[in-house]
Amino acid sequence: MTNADNQLSRLARSSLPEPTLSFTLPSLHDGLAIDCRVYHPQSLDPSPSSPPWRKHAAVFAHPYAPLGGCYDDPVVDIAAGTLLRLGLLVGTFNFRGAQGSAGRTSWTAKAERADYETFIGFLSYYVHFLDPFRPHVSDPVPTTTPIAEAPDYIGAHGESSPVTYSASHDTTKSTLFLMGGYSYGSMITMQLPSLETILRQFDTPACSSHAAEIRLRAQHLAEVQNTTLGSARAAALERQANTLSPSPSGMRFGGEESSRKHHHSRLSFSQDTEEKIRKGVSDLMVKAKSHKRRLSGKDHGFVGGDAAHDTPETKQQPAQDCLPSVPDRVVFRPAYLLVSPLQGLINNLATFSLLPRRPSWKGLARSLSSPAVTASPTGELGTDSETALLLEEAEAKLVRNPTLAIYGDNDGFVPVRKLRPWATRLESIPHSSFRAHEVSGASHFWAQGKSAYTLKDAIKTFAESILAIDAS
Repeated sequence: MTNADNQLSRLARSSLPEPTLSFTLPSLHDGLAIDCRVYHPQSLDPSPSSPPWRKHAAVFAHPYAPLGGCYDDPVVDIAAGTLLRLGLLVGTFNFRGAQGSAGRTSWTAKAERADYETFIGFLSYYVHFLDPFRPHVSDPVPTTTPIAEAPDYIGAHGESSPVTYSASHDTTKSTLFLMGGYSYGSMITMQLPSLETILRQFDTPACSSHAAEIRLRAQHLAEVQNTTLGSARAAALERQANTLSPSPSGMRFGGEESSRKHHHSRLSFSQDTEEKIRKGVSDLMVKAKSHKRRLSGKDHGFVGGDAAHDTPETKQQPAQDCLPSVPDRVVFRPAYLLVSPLQGLINNLATFSLLPRRPSWKGLARSLSSPAVTASPTGELGTDSETALLLEEAEAKLVRNPTLAIYGDNDGFVPVRKLRPWATRLESIPHSSFRAHEVSGASHFWAQGKSAYTLKDAIKTFAESILAIDAS
């Protein structure tokens, strides 16, 4: 192992702690079990001195599984660890077939897109329901039903460094949801539809669907954490009060004991069994169906239940049981992080796609000014026309929302002559929020010289700039 490899490994090892949660989710594509991890930021530490929990979150995807890519990749660790230290709750997952996970890598990337959408849906609802210190939060996170797709982040053009974004509308003062990936993971990120389109699949899913299972798992795990962390915070506050009050025996309370208890609680919950999760999901499903029965057929969120507006024809049709839409859902402000993005020939080879590599300028303009296209629950693409619209929407999201693409000029997988025109094209679109950062001497693997540290600093600067919008 070279000195550069050692530097990359050392930086990666120091980036991420042990995950707070390790679990599986059924993929939207086919129900295949996807390995997932969640890392809590310092704001979710039970210590009363912890910063407030702002509900910012990030998902970061790994490189190509057949070449050894998985959520333990060093670059994934660096990116995820950097975001975690900035206060974001971070999630990583294994695509199908990675590191001994179930299934195998597909030829078309359709299944992998669905795997990614699966985890996005989970994390969005986990973040929504996760609020263990509610009585102690003086500055609540704004909530509403729509997703805040920000069309007008405008920043100055920069050739070699990330920029600070500014916003002019109040809708941008919402919770950050950053989606990213490295290499193959960045390619899947680029192919995703808008966040609004993805989350629509989880709004009122059929109770028997994978989307319902994913949403209820998120709610169950969040509620368990609310109880665990809330109790730990209460105990910490009690110990703090006892420490401030003179003790008749002169005994000191608190100190290192608090940290050890929290550590034990965290590890014990991360080993929660699949059976306990299944039981929690089952209990939530029973409550949801019981709530529907109590409503006596009136539509309070369940699809097809408004008896007052039913026609004779619809009354004869059995209503499909669906989960109710969650009221006052957290507003998410999307952003994207693409590390060593795949473009050109290798992009097509990775997916065996015969579709155009990019939408037309006319199509992209249409996507920027039109509502999001609805994707199928399985993530499958339909007709060529529908596919073209989804591709236009996928690229439009990178222009519409803060996006950083960072790559080296010594990338052996994708020549920089392929990346520069692509980056220039997206940056030059009027009011584009897409920015590229080309790192001199860096390879696809970020192991040369100090390139890993440059990568880490660029990610930190980019994330800080979009987090600063909330403070402005």
